[in-house]
Amino acid sequence: MSKIKTKRIAIILLLIYIMLGTVIGKLIYVQLINGDDMEKKAFNNRLRELTVKANRGVIYDRNGNALAISVEKDSVYINPRNIQKADNKDEIIATLAEILSMDLEKIEQMAEKNAQFVWVKRHADEDEVQKLREKKLVGVGFVEEPKRVYPKGTLACHVIGFAGIDNQGLNGLEMKYEDELRGTPGKLLIEYDNKSNAIPQAMQEFIPATPGYDLHLTIDETIQYIAEREITKVYQEQEPKGVTCVVMDVKTAEILAMANLPNFDPNNYNAVEQSVWTNFAVSGNYEPGSTFKILSGSIFLEVGATTPEDTYYCAGARKIGNDPTPIKCHIHPRAHGLQTFAQAVANSCNPVMTELIEKIGGDTFYQYLEGFGLREKTGIDVPGEATGITLSKERAVPRDFAAMAIGQVNAFTPIQMITAIASVANGGYLMEPYLVSKITDNEGKIVESFEPKVVRQVISEKTAKEMWIILESVVSSGTGKKGQIEGYKIAGKTGTAQKLNTESGSYDNKYVVSFAGFAPADDPQIACIVIIDEPKDHLGGGALAGPIFSNIVSDVLWYLNVPKTVLTEEDLPKEEAQVTIPQLEQINATDAINIFLAAGLNPIVQTQGDTIYAYLPPAGTMVNKGSDVLLYCQNSSETTVVLPDLTGKTIREVDNILSGLGLRAVIEGSGIVYEQTPEAGALVEIGSSVRVRCELNQTEEEEPINNDDVANSSQATP
Repeated sequence: MSKIKTKRIAIILLLIYIMLGTVIGKLIYVQLINGDDMEKKAFNNRLRELTVKANRGVIYDRNGNALAISVEKDSVYINPRNIQKADNKDEIIATLAEILSMDLEKIEQMAEKNAQFVWVKRHADEDEVQKLREKKLVGVGFVEEPKRVYPKGTLACHVIGFAGIDNQGLNGLEMKYEDELRGTPGKLLIEYDNKSNAIPQAMQEFIPATPGYDLHLTIDETIQYIAEREITKVYQEQEPKGVTCVVMDVKTAEILAMANLPNFDPNNYNAVEQSVWTNFAVSGNYEPGSTFKILSGSIFLEVGATTPEDTYYCAGARKIGNDPTPIKCHIHPRAHGLQTFAQAVANSCNPVMTELIEKIGGDTFYQYLEGFGLREKTGIDVPGEATGITLSKERAVPRDFAAMAIGQVNAFTPIQMITAIASVANGGYLMEPYLVSKITDNEGKIVESFEPKVVRQVISEKTAKEMWIILESVVSSGTGKKGQIEGYKIAGKTGTAQKLNTESGSYDNKYVVSFAGFAPADDPQIACIVIIDEPKDHLGGGALAGPIFSNIVSDVLWYLNVPKTVLTEEDLPKEEAQVTIPQLEQINATDAINIFLAAGLNPIVQTQGDTIYAYLPPAGTMVNKGSDVLLYCQNSSETTVVLPDLTGKTIREVDNILSGLGLRAVIEGSGIVYEQTPEAGALVEIGSSVRVRCELNQTEEEEPINNDDVANSSQATP
């Protein structure tokens, strides 16, 4: 061979040896040095890790009734790559669309994705899953997932809230206690072949999920049902913007029921507008109207500005400082006349409240607003709680303070109001309201428990008990008669507030009416508030909310086995001695008083003077011993007389009074006097005429609301 050929062969052999050496070296590296690592990578390529979602904890009512549970449901997914390779691709897609009742085009889009896993339908129906399993479609799989279910439907929906498709809390207690309810996910490792199909009997690893903790609520399913049943009636009849009711244990501040309308089914929460999800009981502000007099009345008593027996005069309206527009009483143009403070609360008299807030001043009033928790959140354990809207004390003018005393200007949440009212019912202690009593694990062991919490003492027990008596008279003989319940003494207060238009800054012809109170009045156990926002009929809180309050509280007292009020011998009706009003001529007022006292009657002087000219009831009337007799007097030497208050009197009584005083009556209309000219207190000549206007008597609850009946503030924006 030539040297050239020999050289070429040597080069070729060298290259072959180098290539063989490289291959052998690679084999040695792969098999001996990195073999274990490569084997692990190959194995891991065949393994897939699936997250096993945990069951959320159960939500129970106070008696162990399940309000929210988790159930296992199959979800359907596809492997688009496998479907794309299948010979019957179009058939698979069409079958999925038909069985799952889904849009064909949508499933086609899913099947074209460059992925190995795409959800098709989460929480599919059982019959849908069964049909798909029978078809054994290529690239179609199933994953068992927990789904949140609410077996009671709409019951307590705003309190419980709801969980989303991925089992996460999105609203209400489901969101508030997400960390406690959601549990710890598990893992499932499954070996697949090169076509992404699970290998039967292949190596798998399963780490089970840990269920979430269970919530035990203070809500009572039965009481919640009672509340929702009753507010549904007025919601259907009055077609209002909304209705809210809260029932609370006054001694612990546990929420026994919290209901709002409109409501929703948490099993299908997306079927309504998101605004319906809002829990107005904790998130909504409203002007409470005269129900606030429960609190303002307590303040006036606590600071010593009045006693239940102190007397006040209502002329139907009252001017505040230099403001030219008076604040009117709800019965204006009529007036309540002379009355005690207890009667003023029972009559829901606005002028008396405005007089008393002037007496105590704004600083003291605001101290008690804070004391009752009305300038801060209550701390209730549900998301979305709002803070009340109060006008800055520095910006308030005298008319604002006057309007605040009767429940205008400031706005509060229903939970703030009932919590404050419950403090009056429990002897003066402001409590922190709550909805969850304890949290337990899946074995029933207590993880955390919650006890009643006293925030502060706001008023004394003495003041609280005085208000019990006063508020009981509101229901027994005042404006809250429709809140009465047979067999129980009920403490309550009506409220009617005209709504402020935030855009125009003026009051529209729309109202929020309410009724709030507690029972039994002599040993309070529960408090309840009913609020109706913009009812169709312009009727007061007594007429619309009073019956709802009565029905709810009546059934709750029966359900809780609260004994009916036991009538003592003192409470039992007695046969009272009858007395005939004596016939008196114009005699000395002192002598007349002594005659009435000797007859067992209670003379009350209405106008001052040395001689009595008229009295009511008139002579010859048969009355019970101890009855009041109103005396109208004047000085015999005077040619003028002070005109008494004639409102609320009958035509016959007016004629008796005026003729006795030497005045002539000019009567317009029939029934009861609601207006007089000149006004009460005017000095008129004897022989003058007095014009009185009359109308047939109606109760407050029966009267339609008039814009003049509700006191409005000067409109400084809070």
